Amino acid sequence: MKIDTRQIARVGVFSALTVMAISFFRIPGPGGNVYFHLGETVMITTAILLGRKEGAFVGAVSSAIADLLLGAALWAPFSFVIHGFECYLIGDLSDGKGGARDLKAITAGLSVMIAGYTLTAGWLYGAAVMPVELLGDSMQGLIGAATAFPFLKALGYRFPRKA
Repeated sequence: MKIDTRQIARVGVFSALTVMAISFFRIPGPGGNVYFHLGETVMITTAILLGRKEGAFVGAVSSAIADLLLGAALWAPFSFVIHGFECYLIGDLSDGKGGARDLKAITAGLSVMIAGYTLTAGWLYGAAVMPVELLGDSMQGLIGAATAFPFLKALGYRFPRKA
């Protein structure tokens, strides 16, 4: 696969935007290392606009970096895998047209994210935190999906999907 300068720049910009959205637009949850953030918006947008490989890279690397920067290093490897797979799935299943196929792709990706974080929280902290994690991740996913669509409409013409 040939990588060009534009791809590198796009991935860099979307990675930085994701770290910023996680860092500056977050609400701490119980226990201190669990938090709700708006990075989901940028990750979903990236996966749909740039595709599965670039989306997976942005989701994996930027979420892990944000965890390290925010003092949640324990979560960094889990975020890397969970958000990486989530964004790969969204990018793979979507067609970038903002319709039903994109909505199904987002639903599949968010299901991975919600299940991954809920199970990880249960494994790390015990089953008692799982309902709180499930609720928080579900809200984060719904808000991320709802806020991604306006960005997709606004930016879609700048990032035409390759067949």
